[in-house]
Amino acid sequence: MTETMPAEKSNSASWRAFVAAYLGWVFDYFEVYFLTIVIVPMAKEFGWSTGQVSLILSMQLASLAVGGVLWGYLCDRYGRRWALQLCILQYCVGTLARAFTPNFGYMLFFTIFAGIGIGGEYGVGQTLVTETVSKERRGAWSSMLYSGIFVGIVLAAVAGGLVLPHVGWSWSLIISSIPIVLVVLIRLGTPESALWEQRKSRGQHVAARSEFARASFLKPLLLCYATATFQLFAYYGITTLMPTYLVNVAGFSLSKTSWWVFFTGLAGLCGAVAAAFFIDRIGRRMTLSVSAVVGAVGGVLVFLLWQELQSLSGILAPFFLLYAGFGATASVFGSLFSEVFPVSLRATGMSSALQLARGTTFAAPLIASALYPVIGYPPLIIGAVVLLALLALIAWAFPETSGADVDY
Repeated sequence: MTETMPAEKSNSASWRAFVAAYLGWVFDYFEVYFLTIVIVPMAKEFGWSTGQVSLILSMQLASLAVGGVLWGYLCDRYGRRWALQLCILQYCVGTLARAFTPNFGYMLFFTIFAGIGIGGEYGVGQTLVTETVSKERRGAWSSMLYSGIFVGIVLAAVAGGLVLPHVGWSWSLIISSIPIVLVVLIRLGTPESALWEQRKSRGQHVAARSEFARASFLKPLLLCYATATFQLFAYYGITTLMPTYLVNVAGFSLSKTSWWVFFTGLAGLCGAVAAAFFIDRIGRRMTLSVSAVVGAVGGVLVFLLWQELQSLSGILAPFFLLYAGFGATASVFGSLFSEVFPVSLRATGMSSALQLARGTTFAAPLIASALYPVIGYPPLIIGAVVLLALLALIAWAFPETSGADVDY
């Protein structure tokens, strides 16, 4: 590998690649979380049912899967830099368009449109980072890249708690689109992956169609997909409808609910930073497994202390453990997934696995909305604990790729 991590040799190309990928990933989860907040006043104004709200949130997740596959393939075929720029542009258009929503169908369409764009962000950005930073610290910086989602969550909470109540949902969406334009401008200076360009110069950057049907591609694809599905189904299953639950059932104000989202985002960020510290020291598999166990323990404690939800006093520490576990497990995916695919299939493989898993979890908010009025939220927490336990086990099905070369 010819490039090095910016913190080691101040390589400006690596810095620019990392920053461009990081900012895009911030907006991915800003989109997912801010929608769960902004849709509350929108639903009230337009008279949308809980089922319609759940459909919008679910189709958003499904559209991420479409975007992951589409942009992953285009990234491998036409280049990392080109795909990184266009997918954020698509998201920007979709976000701005929703500010002028006149009805349910319009909102659903542009949520799907924006979701397809943002669905390409992580796979394309992580591939660029994987092929740019040094192998000795690739795990740490991949985990730090993933930590951008929690910055996005925190920003969504701030926007929902401080901006939305004062300017309304329409202006909130307009204001949210302004920083995206700045990201587009910043990415004009993003370098192309030197590794991809070398492969292109030799005519080896495009995989033959037969390679997509080989076990060498399908086996890691399915393993990555299953791993991400366990984690994301646990996460979205208890998180996506939580703002709606806190407002409509627990009686929280919109501002208080936004600060709860802020807290979970902060916990996830701490988990991702912790994973970044350990991942190159103890390996990808051990970091993933231990992180899942930490999250499961937190989930059990949340279940046992659920009656403390109103006061938030005794339950904050368990919630912190649960969401730190979510953050740490997810932050391992970047290095773990990208290192098991070759250059010609890397973006397609890792982006498809992660975003198809996110798309599969479109069922999570639908299931949650159907179950919590009947059985309450605590049993959903236990479901997440079971999935985290399975995640701790499946981590050991991966090869250990710490420090491995990715030029293959």
